[in-house]
Amino acid sequence: NSGKETRAGRPLWSSEALQQVKYMQLYIFKDDNGTYKYEKEITGGNNFGFYNDNKVAQGDETHSYTLTTKLEAGAKYKILAVGYEDGYTATFKALSLTAGTTTLAEAKIELTDDVDAADEMFSGVTADIDLSTGTTSFNVNVELKRVVAGVLGYFKNVPYQLEDNGALVQVKHILVQVAKKGTSALLENRTASEASDGYTTIIDIPLTGSQDGTNNWYANTTAPADGVQIEANSFLKGAYSLPITAHASNATLKVVLTGEQTSTILKEYPVVMDGTNDKFTLDANSIYMIGHKSKADGTDGDDDTPGGDDDDDKDDDPVDLSKEQILSIKVLAGWDKKYDLGLN
Repeated sequence: NSGKETRAGRPLWSSEALQQVKYMQLYIFKDDNGTYKYEKEITGGNNFGFYNDNKVAQGDETHSYTLTTKLEAGAKYKILAVGYEDGYTATFKALSLTAGTTTLAEAKIELTDDVDAADEMFSGVTADIDLSTGTTSFNVNVELKRVVAGVLGYFKNVPYQLEDNGALVQVKHILVQVAKKGTSALLENRTASEASDGYTTIIDIPLTGSQDGTNNWYANTTAPADGVQIEANSFLKGAYSLPITAHASNATLKVVLTGEQTSTILKEYPVVMDGTNDKFTLDANSIYMIGHKSKADGTDGDDDTPGGDDDDDKDDDPVDLSKEQILSIKVLAGWDKKYDLGLN
């Protein structure tokens, strides 16, 4: 998990429409008998206007750019745009594109070998740019959407202890695991390219605080980050995953409670969609919330616009993990002493 814990990208704290693209890369693909093949990269000063500070997240963002070296007339083109966060080179491998060979349909992003979760990144492709008739001018748009899925874990009433082999063990971690590790994704349509089997942890929440009045649950005393508000006695964390297809036999996501060592599994809960389905795809640009959080800096669902009303449907709703029926059995070895007994 070291890769995902030290990555520099934007943390995922809610389903707010935010992005933090700092680096924009543009790639030209030229039509070759109906197949678009990579030709060259376009470079632009100041990342075509996208250079967001790594402490500031934006909403939708648009910049226009005039090509300094025009595309040659007599052919059709498409432009692939890829937007990254700061620090992306520690998470993603450099795109492998060979001029005249790599097709647009083959262009993909890959995680580096030691990283489990991804960073937020975006891609988009223009419509056909038709210069085959001899014209040299065009004005096209390219809209980028996330290549990654978001997974958010928001929990309350986390058991303080669970039984393991006849003994009560303190719960120390909440893990969210995926049945397949997304390792790459195609950029043209933002779909899974390949994935390896075997559950992979993408969220690890170390539990801090103390027992509350029932002596059964953790009572969290600190927010997970500056400016992030959460419900009392709850824990929150999110992560990004490259898209994955549904596993044939295992639940796509599961929540795991462990002891101090994350290999000591005390309890696990499959995550279901629509009440019953635990085998589903993780689609690009979709967020999968275990629990609900619509904004990072509040819990009431207010849209933060002048005159805006609170929306109860957007209020925080952490998943309740108080599912167990726990009976603690303690043998008291001390005697109730009756001293100085005598004889009649």
